[in-house]
Amino acid sequence: MEGRRSLAGVFSELPLAQQIVVGAAVALVVMGGFLFFRWVSEPSYTVLYTNLDDQTLAAVVEELERADIPYRIEGGGSRVLVPRAQVYEARAGLAAAGVRSEVVPQGYERLDEQGLNVSEFMQDVNYQRALEGELARTLMAMEDIGAATVHLVMPERALFAADEEPPSASVLVDPIRPLDDRQVETIVYLVAGSVEGLTPENVTVADVQGTVLHAAGDLAGTTAITSRNLRMTREYEAALAADVQRLLTSVLGAGRSSVVVRATLDFDEVATERERYEPDSAVALRESVTTESFDGTGTPPGGTVGVDGAPQPPEDAEAYTYDRNETVREYGVDRTVTREVSAPGVVEGLSAAVLVDDGSLTGAAAPDAAEIERIVAAALGIDEARGDEVAVSLVAFPAVDDAEAEPEPPGTALDPLSLAPQAVGGLVLLAVVVTLLLMARSANKKVVTPIDVGSVNAGLPGGDGAGGAGEPTGSAEVPAAALAGVQSDVMDLVQRQPEEIAVLLRGWLADRR
Repeated sequence: MEGRRSLAGVFSELPLAQQIVVGAAVALVVMGGFLFFRWVSEPSYTVLYTNLDDQTLAAVVEELERADIPYRIEGGGSRVLVPRAQVYEARAGLAAAGVRSEVVPQGYERLDEQGLNVSEFMQDVNYQRALEGELARTLMAMEDIGAATVHLVMPERALFAADEEPPSASVLVDPIRPLDDRQVETIVYLVAGSVEGLTPENVTVADVQGTVLHAAGDLAGTTAITSRNLRMTREYEAALAADVQRLLTSVLGAGRSSVVVRATLDFDEVATERERYEPDSAVALRESVTTESFDGTGTPPGGTVGVDGAPQPPEDAEAYTYDRNETVREYGVDRTVTREVSAPGVVEGLSAAVLVDDGSLTGAAAPDAAEIERIVAAALGIDEARGDEVAVSLVAFPAVDDAEAEPEPPGTALDPLSLAPQAVGGLVLLAVVVTLLLMARSANKKVVTPIDVGSVNAGLPGGDGAGGAGEPTGSAEVPAAALAGVQSDVMDLVQRQPEEIAVLLRGWLADRR
């Protein structure tokens, strides 16, 4: 109680301006504590479902209210958020209640819902829808894709293969962040490989902003190949430049060199087939010898054939002799067949530009340009016969202060909202310190109160009374009530102003001496 009275007394003795400051500080402390407690006690919300239609949203909200799970609705009614600690409980409860979210499309489980009296046409339609749902699920499993929709066009089978139309596909994605060429290529080949007869040239990919990421047709294939070749070239150049830069940094120091590398790559796939024969190493594989002889009269073989198919010799034929020898040989000749296929990405040329600090501004020693050129050429594998080139120039680099802080890497910047609790705590602590300083300053202030020495002496035994003798007398009588009141006032005065009372007592003692 004494502490409260003393605190209230100190506050009442403060000037009005300080009382306002103290009151504002106390109010700030209370408000900061309330906000901090509310921030600590409030649960963190996360997304439960998104892209909900009105009917599904109503069912989800009804089930969450029945399960007594707090929720929030954002995104114009298309997104439901629940406390992070209860998200799995909420999903399990919604699944048990039969509430489905359209965020994950149905796949092959759609076929389980069809009955026995389903026509062939409906079976084909359900199969196509199930396949589209499965493809959408697969695409949504990728890290940078939030939602996906797949549409397939699967023509009917024709009697002749020449009359069949190829299938095609259209993919609409809602990416969390922009997709690069590799991810788009992954989507194209993933969809094309999941449908029979579908080729990457017949797949169209677009995002929800209306940007065509991959167009169907021959142009799409050519564009994709060109983009891939350019990406491979840039990656190869960056790898070479990084290697040379690390080498120069280890020799010259950081910030004293800059390297740019340009490469010419041949992405044509060339197949070459050669056949070589060795006639000197011929070996006879087969040999056929035919011998024919004739001795007698008549027409030699090869004469006019008669009606009956036999030659008709003349009546006066003379004697005739005929001999024929025929030899047929088949030789095996050594034959070498060579087939060479050059892989895409053959380096056709390299060029490098290197800038090195000459030390005119930094005070460092100027390096040898010829030595730097030789090192860079060896590191890059420069081939002069191929037309490769390395250019090294000594230029003045600005001086770099080593004491300067390194640039903060991306992604480490603090979010201002994340500093709100620390800011509130700092304000509360500052307000408490200011309040304590003001109270301590007020308590240390010396309030000088005039003391009526005569009245004190008159109330004390032996004091100067009406007679003004100043000496103690036995006839002085003081009422007990008055004496008790004076003693209480004196004790209070001693407690409040001990230094002034001590000075007064020293004066009295000096006077009596």
